[in-house]
Amino acid sequence: MINPRSSRGNEALTTREVGRAVSSPGAARNPRSTLSKFADAKKRQRTAALQNLAVCSNATFVAPASWSAAVLCRFEIVNPPAYPNPAKRLVRAVFRRFSTHLTHLTFLTHLTPWFILLPFLCSAASNSNPFGLSTRPLAKPWLRMPSQPTGALPALLSQTGAFKDTRDLTPSDALIPYDLNVAFWSDGAAKSRWISVPNDGSTSPATIKFSKDGEWTFPSGTVFVKHFEFNYREYTRRLETRLLVCDSTGGVYGVTYKWRPDNSDADLLATNLTESIVLRNSEGTYTQAWYYPSREDCRICHTTLAGQVLGVKTRQLNRDLLYPSGVTDNQLRAWNHIGLFDGKSADFTGFPKLAPPNDHTRTLEERARSWLDANCAHCHRPGGTVANFDARYDTPLPRQNLIDGPVLIDEGIDNARAIAPHDAWRSIVLMRAGALDGLKMPPLAHNLVDAEGMALLKDWINSLPGRAVLPPPAITPVGGNFPGPIKISLNENEPDAAIHYTLDGSVPTKSDPVYEKPILLSEPAVLRAKAFKTGFTKSITAQGVFVVGKSDDDSK
Repeated sequence: MINPRSSRGNEALTTREVGRAVSSPGAARNPRSTLSKFADAKKRQRTAALQNLAVCSNATFVAPASWSAAVLCRFEIVNPPAYPNPAKRLVRAVFRRFSTHLTHLTFLTHLTPWFILLPFLCSAASNSNPFGLSTRPLAKPWLRMPSQPTGALPALLSQTGAFKDTRDLTPSDALIPYDLNVAFWSDGAAKSRWISVPNDGSTSPATIKFSKDGEWTFPSGTVFVKHFEFNYREYTRRLETRLLVCDSTGGVYGVTYKWRPDNSDADLLATNLTESIVLRNSEGTYTQAWYYPSREDCRICHTTLAGQVLGVKTRQLNRDLLYPSGVTDNQLRAWNHIGLFDGKSADFTGFPKLAPPNDHTRTLEERARSWLDANCAHCHRPGGTVANFDARYDTPLPRQNLIDGPVLIDEGIDNARAIAPHDAWRSIVLMRAGALDGLKMPPLAHNLVDAEGMALLKDWINSLPGRAVLPPPAITPVGGNFPGPIKISLNENEPDAAIHYTLDGSVPTKSDPVYEKPILLSEPAVLRAKAFKTGFTKSITAQGVFVVGKSDDDSK
């Protein structure tokens, strides 16, 4: 804000000083002249400063000379004291921030009480920020995709209607870009997303059935486009582009297009595929496995129960996006402005919003639960997969059955829970989310562990109240086949913790032998070990399976 300055140097003019000027008999007849005289008297005042009093830094145009401090001062000084103080403060705030948008009300502001102008002022305030999307694009239903999955699918990505220039990845005019607060983990790949909602240019185009909580419902003919690629500094490797189509019968179907090495186009895949991708960076080359899903794979996650469309919902889209127009805007606000929603909502600021893992302005709990929502909630919800917990963020934590929630498959861990408070070792959700074998969750489309996500979950679990927990003893070597006798070492990081072990596969208790020195195995054994210490929760059981052959001496 630019303030007129007094003759006292940098000190802003007091309200009383300006008030005296505009309250004089001639002020109402000629406020600009009165203020100019007052500026001369104060010597350091400039006409430009008076004209720009209370101008917001992001104003879209400059007020003319007829707009002066007299307008602001009328509301600050001349208003009768009978008007409520909170209302006067509101008017002052509106004038300070939005004065440049009210240039045509100069005359009215000298004649009209604040309560008549207040609706206009509030309207001007709400419309002061530009929208990221100005008009809704025309969009043909299904683009060039069939209305049913049984129809003829385009063999090439360039034939789908999703891109004007496929090689340059220039989206068609029908596509609207969007992004999520928390993305589903996809082995570190970068993703770009667009949506096409049917619009024939009529006064009643198809709309999205909006919901503050839960899932949205999309009209038939809507197409979602998601592009995957690896980005490593100067090196980019395009992988695939997926299309999810809302068909003519209320269902969805998905297709995958695999990019050619020269990036000229992408080919439709008939089934799933795992490919070894050779990646280059400043340190050399390495290979990473990438899984391309089949059409059948898409339906495993995109279920009717999950709303068929994943991710595109209030708590994910409630965030700012830099649009191609160069304007940064909240996505819900921008979509609402162009009429994508079936209802109108003027303010989305209080709506739910997932917390990105690296947003440290949000709590650890919010960030961890947001990660679970994005990566697990499409299956882990009432009526979904065989599990007891609900991973949806909009389900209050006490009702999610996550913390201390029982599990159906305990993986052989004593006292296992979905999330065991302050005990990462007994938290099955963490164990399975960090696995890559048959236990891994989600079960599809990832071959790498989300290290950042696992660290976030572990930090949240360890922040929950509970006793300190002993880590399981380390067994060296970990197990395997050995041609002859071998010595096994056990180690526990916690000082003074006692390690008890068994060799018959039973769970160790305090009555079993205490480890004191390396164990010599001369025959097959299932070694199990557990750590104990007063004041700590005992460790989970560590296990090693040893197949030991007989030595030459034993065979004689």
